[in-house]
Amino acid sequence: MFWLKTKIIEGKGSLRTLSEEVGGYERVLILSSGSMKRHGFLSEAEDYIREAGAGVFSITGLPAEPSVETVEELLPKLREEFRPDLLVALGGGSVIDTAKALKVFYDAPELNFEEIAFIDRFSKPKPVPKLKTKLIAIPSTSGAGSEVSAASVLKKNGVKYNIVSQEIAPDVAILDPRLPMTMPREVARNSGLDVLVHGIEAYTTKVANDFSDAMAIKAIKTVFAFLERSLEGDEKAREKMHYAATMAGIAFLNARLGLSHAMSHKAAWIGPHGLLNAILLPYVIEFNASKSEYARKRYDEIARELNLKDWRELLREVKELNLRANVPKLSELVDGETFMARLEDMAQKAYRDGLTAFNPVEPTVKEIKELYLKAYRGE
Repeated sequence: MFWLKTKIIEGKGSLRTLSEEVGGYERVLILSSGSMKRHGFLSEAEDYIREAGAGVFSITGLPAEPSVETVEELLPKLREEFRPDLLVALGGGSVIDTAKALKVFYDAPELNFEEIAFIDRFSKPKPVPKLKTKLIAIPSTSGAGSEVSAASVLKKNGVKYNIVSQEIAPDVAILDPRLPMTMPREVARNSGLDVLVHGIEAYTTKVANDFSDAMAIKAIKTVFAFLERSLEGDEKAREKMHYAATMAGIAFLNARLGLSHAMSHKAAWIGPHGLLNAILLPYVIEFNASKSEYARKRYDEIARELNLKDWRELLREVKELNLRANVPKLSELVDGETFMARLEDMAQKAYRDGLTAFNPVEPTVKEIKELYLKAYRGE
C-alpha cells in the first residue's frame, strides 16, 4: 500500500496560500519556532490568517526537542484559553511533532501518552481515535519530513518514543523555500544528512515498495547533488533540499525506517537527531550488507542510481560526505565514562524500538552494542 493524506503546496511565496487554507475557520492557533518570529514569517502568517477573517493566537519559543512535558504544559492553554478549530505548525520537525501530539490530546483528552505511544515493538498501543482539528504544517527546516508523516516523536526522560497514526498526519503542508534560507549551516547540515538517512533506510526496509522507492531515490540523489551547496547558503540548493526532505518523508511514511533510526532515538540524549543518524548510518550499512543478500541488493541499486558500482562504493561515498560536512565522531559528543555507563540500556532499548522490526536484518542486543561501540571509537 502507498498512502499520502497531506495536500502539498510548494514554491517561493507559497506561505500566502495560508489565507485560502484557513477559510471557514474561526480560531487559529500557530505554534512557531523562535526563529520564525525573528525572521518575520510568524507575523506574515498571522496577517494571512487575519486576511481570511479568522482570529489568530500564537505560541512561540518551543524547546528544540519536543517532549511529553511540553505538551502537558501547553494543553491547558489550548483547552481553556485558545480553543482553536485549526492548528498551524510553523517551524522545524520539533514544532510540527509538538503540534501533532497537541492535536491528539486536545481532541481526545481521555487519552494518556503511555497508552497510545509505541514504547517498544513488542507493545500494542491503543489506536488513536478519529480526530477533528485540522493541522497545517509549514516546515522551516529540511530534514524531519514531519510535514507529511503519520508519526510524532516525543522525548520522555531523555528517550524518544513515537505516536503513530494516520490521524496525526498533517492535512496540508506548505513548502515555502524562503523559510529554510534562515537555517544556520549546522542545522542545514544535520537536517540534510537526516534526509539522506531517511532515503537510504526507507529504500532498504522489509516493506519498501516501488512507489516509496521512487521518492526515496529522488531524495537520496538530491542530497548528493545539492547538500553541500545548500550548506554554503545557495538559494536553489536550499529549495531542492527542502523538497527532498518531504519526498523522503513520504518514502518513510510508507516504507518506515531501520536500525540507524532505532539507535539514534535511544541515543537522543547525546546530540541532535540528524547528526546521530549521519554518524551511525555507515556502521548500519556495513552491518546490514554483511548479513543480508537483500540488503546488499538494495544498497547496490542505490549505488547504481548514483553512478557507483556497488554497496561498498555507496558506503565510501556516505563516509566521504560526512567528512566533507565535518560530521564529528561520536566520541567528540560524549565522554567515554558516560557513554559506557548508558551503553547497555541504549542497546536494549534500540533492540526493542519499533523501527528495528523493519530493518533488513534482525540484530541482537549484542550486535547493536557493538555498533554503538564501533561508532564511538570511529572504527
